[in-house]
Amino acid sequence: MTSWSLLPLVLALLCSSTHCSLDCDLTQGLQEDFSLLNQMSTFPLVSCLKDRTNFNFPKEALNGSQLQKENATVIVLEMVQQIFTLFSQNATPATWNQTQLMQLLFGLHRQLEQLERCLEQYVEWEESSLESENPRLALKSYFQGISQYLQGKEYSHCAWEIVRVEIRRVFLFMSKLARKLRA
Repeated sequence: MTSWSLLPLVLALLCSSTHCSLDCDLTQGLQEDFSLLNQMSTFPLVSCLKDRTNFNFPKEALNGSQLQKENATVIVLEMVQQIFTLFSQNATPATWNQTQLMQLLFGLHRQLEQLERCLEQYVEWEESSLESENPRLALKSYFQGISQYLQGKEYSHCAWEIVRVEIRRVFLFMSKLARKLRA
């Protein structure tokens, strides 16, 4: 039985534990996930510099200063969902610390559940809120570009390292946004 086949069982156990409390502060979880992402690989990034690319993070579309709390939460939810999907692929490098990768996936799953519960608190929030739709589309396009990059590089180790560094930047952005949501 592979570690991937255990994922649904572990996620179900996590959901029934105290990790699923109704707390909308994501800063600690994001910091833990950022730390795991940093530790997953010991591969020297210098050998991958030739594979660098600009993924064009849609920062303008995600300007946090003009976002309402529920729309910012929708945006963070979209980011976490996209990252979870990206790292759930079986094509991740075998040289990465698989325990830390699984911990990252568990943490992202907990945050997805937490964000969904937080959104339920906003009575006026609707799935297709126009204010959050354009940033969500920009994010989907951004993450689609990352997936296409990986595919174009045939999921090489260097391509994954470049993506890992890019996702660290996304975590920093989400952490900033989460701190604004707390204020």
